[in-house]
Amino acid sequence: MATIKDVAARAGVSPSTASRALRGSTVISKPTRERVAKAAQALNYAPDFNAQNLAKNASSTIGVVLPVDHHEIFSNPFFLEMIRGINEICISHGSMTTLATGISSEELVHNIDVMITQGHIRTFILLYSEKDDPVVKRLAAAHVQYVVIGKPAQDSNQISYVNNDNVQAGTDATQYLLDRGHRQICFLYSDLSKMVQSDRMLGYQRAMMQDQLPDILLQERFEDHASSVQALTAFFAAHPTVTGFVAVDDMLAMKLQQVLHNNPVWKQRQCSLIAFNNSIFSDLAHPMLTSVAVFPQRLGEEAAKIALATHPTDELPTAVIVPHQIVARHSVRAVSAN
Repeated sequence: MATIKDVAARAGVSPSTASRALRGSTVISKPTRERVAKAAQALNYAPDFNAQNLAKNASSTIGVVLPVDHHEIFSNPFFLEMIRGINEICISHGSMTTLATGISSEELVHNIDVMITQGHIRTFILLYSEKDDPVVKRLAAAHVQYVVIGKPAQDSNQISYVNNDNVQAGTDATQYLLDRGHRQICFLYSDLSKMVQSDRMLGYQRAMMQDQLPDILLQERFEDHASSVQALTAFFAAHPTVTGFVAVDDMLAMKLQQVLHNNPVWKQRQCSLIAFNNSIFSDLAHPMLTSVAVFPQRLGEEAAKIALATHPTDELPTAVIVPHQIVARHSVRAVSAN
């Protein structure tokens, strides 16, 4: 089995340089890193992560923190795409990832404690951003590096993060309906403690205010059919002239679409829907769902790049904004302006 010394000899560098190059150290020039990587590939060399960790009492593993309601991970491809982006960057830098989960905030914090104290993990990526998050408080208290995907709920000038401009995305989605004649537009959400949802709502409100139109908000999860029908019956009784919805994500929009489709009266209304994330299911909706693409794999990639980089203690936090794009399909129709 090839050793780091064999890789170093083949690449014409010292073993320490070869080791740093395989870990993606920016101290080593890119041509040297590439030469060492080719030597390692030719020799079928695999670094011994456990030996490295014991030697430096630290781990090259990145902890990826899932939200407490992580059942969404298995139904919402948005999270899977982020994890895919993180994994691809980590693998290319010789690092591994491990997931931190919990059925409650207390359990999640405990599991992170174990990862820090026993696993010697010193870098984390949070796949979410929420107000008053005990996980963020614990990571800050432990003085470990972490990157947030989403806008930090507080201290955004002190935390590295990757995000979309969700306020602008909310404005753009709402304006898309306004440009097609809609005036009675509802914003559909599930949990405003999640920063991405509150930001998209702010964008919606900004667009409606610019046209001097009223906010119409609906909080609903569509967890079961009976309660969903009851909620929509009350909603349409209060807002009978609504013609369009801006839904906070595709999964929520498609649940709304299904409830509307199963009611002959609501189906006849032909309400327009626009949502966010442009998931793989958007093309499978009927009609196909107009959505704002936010490129979750890119979000994951950029977060991993920040997490893996060497950061001097006096360096300012890094903020990366990934652009968004409206993908037009068939779920939005033009109406005559009132």
